[in-house]
Amino acid sequence: MGKVDLTDPEAVGVLFADARPDFVIHAAAERHPELVDEDPSRAWKLNVAATDTIAKACAARGAFLLHISTDYVYDGTHPPYFPDSPVNPLNGYGAMKLEGEGRIASAKCEAAILRLSSLYGSVERLDESSVTALAMLLEKREPCAVEHWARRYPLHVDDAASGIEKILDARALRPEVLEAARTGAGLPIFLLSGSTARTKYEMLMTMAGILGIDASFARPDPSPPSNPPRPKDCRMDTALIETLGYKPLVEFETGLAGALAPFFRT
Repeated sequence: MGKVDLTDPEAVGVLFADARPDFVIHAAAERHPELVDEDPSRAWKLNVAATDTIAKACAARGAFLLHISTDYVYDGTHPPYFPDSPVNPLNGYGAMKLEGEGRIASAKCEAAILRLSSLYGSVERLDESSVTALAMLLEKREPCAVEHWARRYPLHVDDAASGIEKILDARALRPEVLEAARTGAGLPIFLLSGSTARTKYEMLMTMAGILGIDASFARPDPSPPSNPPRPKDCRMDTALIETLGYKPLVEFETGLAGALAPFFRT
């Protein structure tokens, strides 16, 4: 159906009138915390206002909305996190994603939230993912400090897609499961992340090992990032989505090797 400007309510209305969807997956967002802080007004239009528009369109249509959110709604001080754990975003990106969740609840559409950790997988450019972007350091091979503080749980996009499929299948075949997953916020909330914790420095070292590159030019930096701040450890409990039949498909090293191969041919 071509591209649609999600920040244009009229364009979204036309899209819904033409497509007449029964299910909607809303995954669009400005996900870079630095860019959110640089231009919060622009980020708000996509992360909050567009979410509000889509939720209201789903309510009017009677469509089920699956909204992709983030582990950045947590402050990272008390892992593991569960669907009903307290939220306390540390930066503008996390705050906007949480506000978007609230707009969906207010719209009274039938919906569920899926909070994801950092994604990686096949990309056209290394900087498309915060995970594969680290490999750009292996291209430059210049002395640098790499954050070795926050624990992240990279999730392959194929696993994210599998989780989405399980939720949509449950909505179609076992709606009572989603009803039972409602939290105090009024919406079913599912959590999904990779199973192994790695700092950015550890991810870089894993990449270097996969590619056979000497990464001694990089040194670990134990200092927490501050512009903007990030949570230290947002480990999420995935037991709820596992009750839908979800099982991880891609082991981290295998998925990473596949994502990097087009850029580092031997």
